[in-house]
Amino acid sequence: MIHIKRGLVTAAVAFAGLAGLTAPAAHATDNVPCHNPTRKDLTDPRTGRAWPGTEVRYCNLTQGHVPVYATRSPGAPVVGYLEQGGAANWFVTEMKGQTFRAGAAENFWWGSTKADNGRWGWVPEVYFAGGANNEDDAGLLMPGGYTCANVCPPLPFWAR
Repeated sequence: MIHIKRGLVTAAVAFAGLAGLTAPAAHATDNVPCHNPTRKDLTDPRTGRAWPGTEVRYCNLTQGHVPVYATRSPGAPVVGYLEQGGAANWFVTEMKGQTFRAGAAENFWWGSTKADNGRWGWVPEVYFAGGANNEDDAGLLMPGGYTCANVCPPLPFWAR
């Protein structure tokens, strides 16, 4: 009985070793994801519609004085700035947009937030700490939870 168990263990170890040879290579992951989910009462600046208890997350920025763009495009007007870097700033969601480049870094993911001057817009995730080029933030949620069938509430203003 002992010889059979040893043989099974040896076979299992050998099989596990072979499985490791055929496993796909690991890809880069965001090692500094957005964090600290918090609820805020948000108001659409155009319509005045309230979005009470909206979940936001704090995201670490690589620097201060980060531009907030009107749309998810590097050619869009800058509507304001996030003056503090680090984990001082919160974001509501992320969505794909046009690719933004800063040196060797590039990303087509953008985070929705309110600039320090109170204007809403989008920050290129090039300014987010962690992650690789064209990788979304591991902790920031996409607005997929806001889709529905039949009668739907309007898309939140921060996801337009």
